[in-house]
Amino acid sequence: MKNKTFKVDKAITSKNEDLFGRKKIAMALARTIKYYKDKDSVSIGIIGDWGSGKTSFINMVLEDFNDDKKFIIINFNPWNISTRKQLISDFFTKLSIEIGRKNTSKRYKKLSNGLKVLSYTFKPFKFIPGLDAFASIASEISDNISNALQEIAEMAEKNLDTTKEEINNAIKKIDKKIIIVIDDLDRLADTDIQEIFQLVRSIADFKNTMYILAYDNEIVTKALDKIQKDKGERYIEKIVQVPIVLPKLNKANLTAIFMQKIEQFNFTYEKFDKNEFIENLNTNNFVGAFENIRDINRYLNVLKFEMSAIKQELYLYDFAVITLFKVFEPKFYGFIYNHFEIFAGTALASYEIDREEQKYIYVKMIDEQMESLNKLNKEIVKNLLIFVFPRIEQLYNRFYTSKNEVEYTYKNRIASRKHFQDYFVLNFAENVIRKETIDKILKANSHQEYDDIFNEYDLKELERFKQLTFKMSIYAKDFKSSEFIYYLWSIFDEFYEEKDFYYFNKCRAYLEIFFILKEKENIVSDKLLDDTYSLDARMLFIYSYNYFMKEKEYLCEKELKILLDKLLQEDSEKVKEKISTHVRVCEKKYNKYFENTFKIFVQNSKIFFLILEKFARKEDGGQKYISQNLSDYFTNYSELKTMIEEAFKNSTDEQKELIEFYKNDLQKKVLRYINPRGYVEK
Repeated sequence: MKNKTFKVDKAITSKNEDLFGRKKIAMALARTIKYYKDKDSVSIGIIGDWGSGKTSFINMVLEDFNDDKKFIIINFNPWNISTRKQLISDFFTKLSIEIGRKNTSKRYKKLSNGLKVLSYTFKPFKFIPGLDAFASIASEISDNISNALQEIAEMAEKNLDTTKEEINNAIKKIDKKIIIVIDDLDRLADTDIQEIFQLVRSIADFKNTMYILAYDNEIVTKALDKIQKDKGERYIEKIVQVPIVLPKLNKANLTAIFMQKIEQFNFTYEKFDKNEFIENLNTNNFVGAFENIRDINRYLNVLKFEMSAIKQELYLYDFAVITLFKVFEPKFYGFIYNHFEIFAGTALASYEIDREEQKYIYVKMIDEQMESLNKLNKEIVKNLLIFVFPRIEQLYNRFYTSKNEVEYTYKNRIASRKHFQDYFVLNFAENVIRKETIDKILKANSHQEYDDIFNEYDLKELERFKQLTFKMSIYAKDFKSSEFIYYLWSIFDEFYEEKDFYYFNKCRAYLEIFFILKEKENIVSDKLLDDTYSLDARMLFIYSYNYFMKEKEYLCEKELKILLDKLLQEDSEKVKEKISTHVRVCEKKYNKYFENTFKIFVQNSKIFFLILEKFARKEDGGQKYISQNLSDYFTNYSELKTMIEEAFKNSTDEQKELIEFYKNDLQKKVLRYINPRGYVEK
């Protein structure tokens, strides 16, 4: 996409640029000001939320005074004053300078000098009317003192009331009304807000003077509540005689403005369907995320820049959603990047208990993140997530209609495992693993070098390691290094994570990285049996090895049997947990490809019994049933029944009840599925 300029967050200056239909109200206020004949000072409040267009509205009002010689317009932005400690002094300095610029006649000069006196009078640590003010000025006058400064010094000797009276007389003589605009009041500190209101009410309430004050009423009221004993609203009412509340921005108008700006984009993506993009924006209430035009401009600036820089052909709507999170909710954006397995990973467990447990954990994690959103509406975020990530719809919706994953990959969508990473390539946060880290791993060739890299980039933290695995699947598909595999074996127990599902996640992460490493035929048997390495890691490696070598039938049968015997020497509860986890991990990754390795498991009766315990489920009524997943590892029910009978010919008292349940249940299944020819099917 070609992009010449960014949209600067700048207020409009003309009614011709009005986007919200406010020019009629602005014109009406301008007429009211022009026909106001009273000499007393009056204050007009332009009240609206942050980014609601207060400055733009004031500019439209003042446009009618550009050629009106009866008015002097002075803009004072307290946000730009030199120091917070001399706000009132700077105010009068500003007025003095602006009045002096309007006209060089004696009348204007008199008024300008009077305002300058007040500026000196209110300088910090110098406000003792008379002597101190005169001393302050006199210290700045040279030996060749000018008449003007002498006049200022003389005025400074008078008290404040006398000075204000002379200023009022000077204003009367110039016969013009002065409009003083004070913008951005809601950006000030609480004490500064109070000072501005005191200034308008009692210090600078000159004749023929009008104030236009722009502020967010809620912010200013809270600031004055702290000082006025919870009576901030009443305090404002005493000072602001004409409050004009700008209406909340209409969502329809915001949508129209956003879509108009989108239509002005120039797209260059070959696979991009602009009509489909526009349709998605309208269908999913995308614009509902914006509260004002300032939000829209800020967002579009980022989107334009990143789209112009990115080279991959991405699905634009998905990129627009993820950029929205990056701009307004960076922590949530980082959460998505760091949890690929939730948003775009493999499917949920297919067996009921683990599936529901996973759903509960994932939903809880997402909900906790959404509760901490600072800017965006939680429901809007949820709807956007569901649209771009089918897995999130699967988590939240009871009746889930599977989307076409082939189409997601073909369209380069973010939910595709192949393209997920592409959506983050320009948005590296501090905790994101960069390609340079992968390059260092590819160049290293010793345990110490690998360890230095892992420690430097904190890769022993499990979430970081999972990022590493994913990055290597993209940038190091053909990486060959047996030394790196041995290193991974050695640090399995050093990994840490403070989350549920810890051991399962660690095993899955290891299985994933072993799966992408290609140097497997060079792993020697002696290394597999070397107890200086983690037993868990070596077993996980064998599972991945058997999958990768399934066509060559390199099963590592001897080594796995030895490792299983060693595993059984550990605490019985730990053994049960580990075997259950290993099977679950392999189910998720391999399913039927794990069949041969699984048959090695069942040759060990103790391991086999633990597996049978795992796959024996209970319905809500307490009745047992065999999980369908177990049958995936066998040709048919008859084969499984035979294996159980052979493995548990001499079952212990502890084993008998479960073994009898399996034999009886499998026998029923065998009889149920025998066809007329006598062939046994599942």
